[in-house]
Amino acid sequence: MRQDILEKTGDYIAQSADKASRGAAAVVDVVEDGMEMAKSAARQGRQAAEDALDGAARRIRRHPVQTVVAIGAVAFGAGMLIGRLLKRR
Repeated sequence: MRQDILEKTGDYIAQSADKASRGAAAVVDVVEDGMEMAKSAARQGRQAAEDALDGAARRIRRHPVQTVVAIGAVAFGAGMLIGRLLKRR
């Protein structure tokens, strides 16, 4: 009887170890999939940023005067806003 209990306990331990091993493998797979998704998103983000910079550079070359006027207007507006905020204090 004692031998049966020891054998059953050994079987349960072996089954538990097997389940833990499979669970750990599943966790590793999920983490690896997440890392691949993150890398892919980073590559796509970098590509989108490069495309945006190329588009901006192309627009500046095609319309330099409009670009300077637009930047001046934005700077003027930001200056007015900051000036008002500072006067309120």
